[in-house]
Amino acid sequence: MAVTVVVGNVFSRIMGELTDAFRFRMVTELSYKLKDAMFIVDNLSDKAGSPDWDGTVKLCWLDKGNLFYTGMMSDVLALLREAGIQYVIRDDRVCPSANLPELRFKPKEIRDYQTVTVDVAKRATRGILQAATGSGKTLMVCQLVGEIKTAPFLFFVMSCDLLRQAHEELSSRLNVPIGMVGDGVVDIQGINVVMVQTAIQALNWKNSAFNASDYRYDDEDNWSDTTVQRTSKGEEIADLVRSARGFYYDETHHAACRTAQELLEASKNAYWRYGGSATPFREDGAEKMLKALFGRVLVNVTASYLIQNDYLVKPYIFNVRFDEGADEHLEKSQDKRFGFSQVYKASVTGNAKLHDLTVKIVNHLEKLGVSTLVLVKHYDHGDQLVARKPGVPFIKGTMPAKKRKGILDGLRDGTIRTAVATTLADEGLDVRRLGAVVIAGGGRSITRVYQRVGRALRKFEGKDKALVFLFQHQCKFLDEHAARVKRILKGEPEFSIIESTPDSIISAVDDVIRPSVDLFS
Repeated sequence: MAVTVVVGNVFSRIMGELTDAFRFRMVTELSYKLKDAMFIVDNLSDKAGSPDWDGTVKLCWLDKGNLFYTGMMSDVLALLREAGIQYVIRDDRVCPSANLPELRFKPKEIRDYQTVTVDVAKRATRGILQAATGSGKTLMVCQLVGEIKTAPFLFFVMSCDLLRQAHEELSSRLNVPIGMVGDGVVDIQGINVVMVQTAIQALNWKNSAFNASDYRYDDEDNWSDTTVQRTSKGEEIADLVRSARGFYYDETHHAACRTAQELLEASKNAYWRYGGSATPFREDGAEKMLKALFGRVLVNVTASYLIQNDYLVKPYIFNVRFDEGADEHLEKSQDKRFGFSQVYKASVTGNAKLHDLTVKIVNHLEKLGVSTLVLVKHYDHGDQLVARKPGVPFIKGTMPAKKRKGILDGLRDGTIRTAVATTLADEGLDVRRLGAVVIAGGGRSITRVYQRVGRALRKFEGKDKALVFLFQHQCKFLDEHAARVKRILKGEPEFSIIESTPDSIISAVDDVIRPSVDLFS
């Protein structure tokens, strides 16, 4: 007798008798263990941080009627076939009507791969769009939304800057008013750009135990947004999330966190469920959670493909071997009690020689007319760089949104040639004029590095290449991280990696840029 696989928007289940062997296999395959689980105190599991938790995250629940995340459907069906168990599928989902028949996508230049991606995504109804920075993910989502013609549809973002950038893009490409929820604004329309922080607070509007710090998705996550409290529209926002018929979650690699799980599970009526990222993988091993929430990766548009087809410029990545300025601390780093934060402070944040070299590189790039973004992780790191180079703006999360926008606009129009920024500028922000990114500091995430490289690859009039600077610190933790970074970047055949030292970096830059020095002006 066949079992019945009942399909829902968020969760599905298997109805019928299953052998103990299959149930064991199902639990094994639909779970994963987080790397460094003993250090995790929130996110991903209600048991995180408890002394008896072994770091395993479950994606199915046999005691709830063989329930599992719908995104794992392909895995479950493969297990059934492998076990020789016959099955029938009962799809209980309801495809919503096209209740916005007047919705139109206003195209500009449409690339072949974008049309293919939209077609694949529409037929799949859910999944992850893996596409490199500069591929036009937002444009593809606009085209997809224009074909689906269904409201409410939500475009989730995770920063104020991306909220306004996405709102501008959707407004320019779709012929209906675009709503905005976040950064002090609650303007609800059929198609809406929604800030994740605002939405999760709204869903917990009446929950006295809600603690925003439990929902952080990243070390640099900024929870200063108080939209819900200021507007008293928590119920209205929560109703929007619950009534959504479709959504797109930008920068999907963050979506393994508790915030995204609760948010996307609350959107139980969403039939169309998509995520997008250049890097839909995780350092902590939580890729299965991404698949559970969205489904499989539908396409993979690589940076090298875009470079080969003249959609992006080629990056020259200078890997600067650096082992100066932290000698006394590096000896201590051999002590097992000397952890990552201490090593990072000694070698990066508090390393005066590193700051001097960074400013030296920036000064040379300015002479060459290259628009440059310097990325740091900590505020005090940025402050030390700005102290060495007065007048350079420092973009950080505590800065008023209007001032941040003014600096970003200055980078875009060329009135500002150099800026320092915390990692809030890692993802999504479109500053096509940028010719160089100096990664002066950052965390342990490989996905972050890939995103940072992408900041400078977009085409711009007269720009034919991009420069990226990495520092390979010769000490515990950081040397291993640098090795992983190189392995990831070497996976892109069009990425040119140049080994360098503090003494040779300026001449190495000149060797690359001199033939087209005027092209960055």
